[in-house]
Amino acid sequence: MISKILSFDWALWFFWIMATTWGWLLGSFFPGLALVISGFMVAVFQWLVLQGRVSRPWRWIIATSIGWIAGYFITLFLIPAELEILTGMMLGLTTGVAQWITLRREFHWAGWWIIFSMMGWLTGLNLFSGIFITGMMAGALTGLCLEVLLRNPKPRTVTAKHPV
Repeated sequence: MISKILSFDWALWFFWIMATTWGWLLGSFFPGLALVISGFMVAVFQWLVLQGRVSRPWRWIIATSIGWIAGYFITLFLIPAELEILTGMMLGLTTGVAQWITLRREFHWAGWWIIFSMMGWLTGLNLFSGIFITGMMAGALTGLCLEVLLRNPKPRTVTAKHPV
C-alpha cells in the first residue's frame, strides 16, 4: 500500500494542477470572452505537461478547445439561468468527451476521464468557485485521473507500411 502511494507521480499531479490553474487565471483576463479563452489557455498549459507522455499532444489543444466551446454554447443557449449549477457539469462533460477521444486509443480506462472532468469542473465552477480555486479543483481531480491513466497504457501496435 505504501509503495503504491509513494509511486504516485506527485510532480505530474502538481504540474497538472498548476497548468489548469494558470490557464484558467490567464484566460480570465479577457472580459466578455473569458470562458471561451479560458478553455484554450487551459488546453495550452496542459499541453505543456503532456509533452512526452502522450502521442500527438497537439490534439489535446484542439480537442479541449472544441469541447470547451461546445459546452459553453450549450450552457449559454440551452440551459436555463436558474440551473446555473449545470454549467460546470456541462463544460466538464463536453470537454471530457472531446479529450477522451484523444486518450481512448492510448490508455485503458480512459472513459473515467469524462467522469473526472465533469466532477472537476462542477466542483471548480460551482461548488468552490474562485479565480484560483476553480482551476485548482478541476486540475486536482483530472490530474488524479491522468496519473492513473498514464500508469495503464494500452500496448502499442506496430502496423507495417507494406504488407509482406
